[in-house]
Parts: sequence; structure tokens; C-alpha cells
Amino acid sequence: MIFEGITYAFLFISLFFEVFLLVSFLERRFARIGASRQNGVLPSVAIVVPCFNEEKNLATTLRSLMSLEYPKELLDIIVVDDGSKDTTLAVAHSFANQHIQVIHKENGGKHSAMNLALAHTNADLIGCLDADSIVARDGLMRIIPVFDDIRVAAVTPGLHVREPSTLLQYMQHVEYRLSIFNRFVLSALGSAFVAPGPFSIFRAHVVRDLGGWRHGHSTEDMEMALRIQARGFLIANVPGVRVHTTTPRTIRALFKQRVRWTYGFLRNAVDYRHMFGNTRYGNLGLLVLPTALLSIGTGIYFFARTVYGAGSSLADGYAWYRLTGEFPYPHMSLFYVNTSALWFLVWLAIGLVLVLISTGSWIGTGSKKLPKGTSLFVLFYCFLVPTWLATALVRAIVGRGVQWR
Repeated sequence: MIFEGITYAFLFISLFFEVFLLVSFLERRFARIGASRQNGVLPSVAIVVPCFNEEKNLATTLRSLMSLEYPKELLDIIVVDDGSKDTTLAVAHSFANQHIQVIHKENGGKHSAMNLALAHTNADLIGCLDADSIVARDGLMRIIPVFDDIRVAAVTPGLHVREPSTLLQYMQHVEYRLSIFNRFVLSALGSAFVAPGPFSIFRAHVVRDLGGWRHGHSTEDMEMALRIQARGFLIANVPGVRVHTTTPRTIRALFKQRVRWTYGFLRNAVDYRHMFGNTRYGNLGLLVLPTALLSIGTGIYFFARTVYGAGSSLADGYAWYRLTGEFPYPHMSLFYVNTSALWFLVWLAIGLVLVLISTGSWIGTGSKKLPKGTSLFVLFYCFLVPTWLATALVRAIVGRGVQWR
């Protein structure tokens, strides 16, 4: 009875949060973001490309930035080679000109590369584009108008998987569409707690006033986002700005990346624990951060219940075989549908997730169709997620850190 009560409680919280996000989106669906300038004056912008061993991707990323529809005299590109061991620095130098500055430094992490670039620019806005990402030509022009609101300290784009080719990447492709929806709604609620590396743009003076980027437990983008909102600024989102980023091709690489993300959230949650449940931070403190933390426990709990249920079924099957000498076989009837409240809530939760994915596709691409790989995402991805959630939780508890590479 206790476990059944916990299961229903977690399902209810999950459904409540999904419905809350959907209703919040419907309330804001007619808002026009980044449509026009109020004063017609464009700010100067510096885009930083921190890179480590990115010889294969850097040229494409730089060409993407050079193609941006923005006055060249107001746009500087700063490539920071963070101690690469391959030919990344040579590739960067081949693009160097009056608008592309190349800086080489010893390896110190992305946050140190961003701070070094910040010291080398006087631009009004400073952004980052990871060296494995590309941005649409109109991306910057669509972001700039949002800064007319003086409360906005950062603006994030819509992230898409770049040229998915493996089944795992297609599942991430669906996940990123869901993330587009989540990031848009959370920003609208003043509750975004991540400003991802691919083409997030910041007010340079705010970043300086905050002391620059920090290591942030290998998640400097999350730490900066929390620090921005702890100071009372907002993080906005323009989902129609398409940025395509490379994602892991193997389970091992994905696992390592997501352990780092989850570990970073858990450790940053400890650092910014004063925000949890604090009415001063509105939706972020009262609802979003506590729910994000609870979702980690929820994912691990449901995975453990599934494994336990599967183990119990195998044990029962083995006992049946010992008694009868025959293996039990699964059977199903077309005239039987499990109408228990538990299964109703499970199917409702899955249905809502599909709605959110479709909505993310709509605001990110203009198409309401479910992206390719949705069925794989629903059937298999949920079994991968708890593995890195549990690993990150254990590492956070025992104090064992993570590495970027």
C-alpha cells in the first residue's frame, strides 16, 4: 500500500506539472517574441566560440557565424582555443580577419575561455556558440529585439539535433523538441534555469557585474542562469531561432554527457538552495526548481519499480515451471483492456508528453507533426534516463565529480 501510494503521488505530480506547462503555454501562445525593434538601434555583439579539439567542426561553425544577417561592423567573433591537441588552432587562424579574433590559451575549461573572451571585448552583448553547432542566418536579428526589455539579461534559442543519423540521435531529436517547448514556457514564467552553450546571448555588463562565468560543477551555463535569476534578471527564449547542435552518437557518450548535466544540477541546487521554496523567486523557487529536483527521484523510483516488477514476474514464472514443468506464456485478449486507475494515469501522462512534443515542434519549426523517432523515444528512452539520473545522484552524494571530457 505504501509503494502504491508513492506511485500515485508521483504520477499526480508529473501530470500536474505537464498540465501546468501546457496551460501556461496556451495563455501565452499569441505573444509575438522578437518581432520588431522599439528604437531601431542595434547593439554591438561578440560571439565566442570556445573550442577544444574541434578541428572537424570548427570551420562549419565559423561559416555559420559569418553568414549571420547582422551588420559586420557591429559583430565580432572570438575563437578561444582551450589548449587543443589537434589542428583546431590552425583552422581558427585560417579564418582570422578584422572581425574574427583568435585567442589561444592553456586548457582550463569552457568557463575560463568565456571569461578570457569577455576581457577582450567591449561589445554590448556577448554570446556563445559551441564549436559543434550552427545557427540560422536570421538568428541574431530575431534575438536582439528581446533585449529591449531591460529586465532581460539573457536570451536562448531553440535547439535542434544536427543531422541525426543513429537511432539514439533520433530519440534525442524528439527529446530536443520537447525541450523547445519546456524552455519556452519556463522562460515565459520567469523560471528558466539553463542558458545552453549553443547561441545563448547575454548582456555583457550584467555578466561582468556578476563576476563572469564560473566552473559551476562542469555546468557553467546552468550556474550562470541561476545566478542571473538570483539577482532578479530574466532569461527569455525565442524558440523560432534555430540552432543545430551535434549530439552523442553512442550510449556511452550520451551517458557521460547526461551524468554531467544531472550532477551539475544537483550540485548547483545545493549551492543555490536558498532559492528553493523561496517566494522571492516566484515560479522558479516555488514550483520549477523543486519539481526538477523531485523529477530525478521520480525517474529513479519508476525505473526501480519496473525492474522489481519484471523480476517478480520472472520469479513467479520460474516457480510455475518448477511446479508444472511448463513455461508460462504471455497471452492477451482483444476483449480485455486494463481499466485500472494506475494504467489510466500512465496512458494519460504519455498522451500529454506527445502533445508537448508536438507543440515543441510547432513553435520550433512551424510543423505540428510528431518528429521521426517519437515511438522509439516513448518505448526506450525512458529506460535510459534513470541510469544516468541514479549515477549522477550517487556521485553527488559521495562527492565524486565529473569531467567535461
